[in-house]
Amino acid sequence: MKLILAVLSLAVVCRAAPQVPFAPRPVVPGAFVPIVSQNFDLNGVDGSYTFSYESADGSARQESGVVNAPGTPLEAQAVQGSYTYVGTDGVPVQVNYVADENGFQPVGNVVAPAISRAVAAQVAQARAEGPILPGVPTPIPFRGRPF
Repeated sequence: MKLILAVLSLAVVCRAAPQVPFAPRPVVPGAFVPIVSQNFDLNGVDGSYTFSYESADGSARQESGVVNAPGTPLEAQAVQGSYTYVGTDGVPVQVNYVADENGFQPVGNVVAPAISRAVAAQVAQARAEGPILPGVPTPIPFRGRPF
């Protein structure tokens, strides 16, 4: 009888504990962070795809890709996407990017200005020189200076 009374008392105390709404918990390095949503779609016909995910710590990524000029010597994968997370200093980080025949082109609050200038120069040079056809060697001399 005492055991039943003790178990019932414990159940009442547990049930009476205040309930708090769910909120993202701080990230502990090396700790497991669950994925709260995810999506992946692959088109096997044209090679396009999209994917995205968001985790419980608020980090997220999304990306989509297509094949440009399929079946030609200029066939190339083109990708665009973004990722976000909260830095160790508590500042939100967001980076958007494009990766195509002109190279990888990131834009965001953590991309250094020197990187942004180098990417802009790389894209301008790639557009000016035009596509490189497979099997045709095209030397590209170094014309810049280290940043």
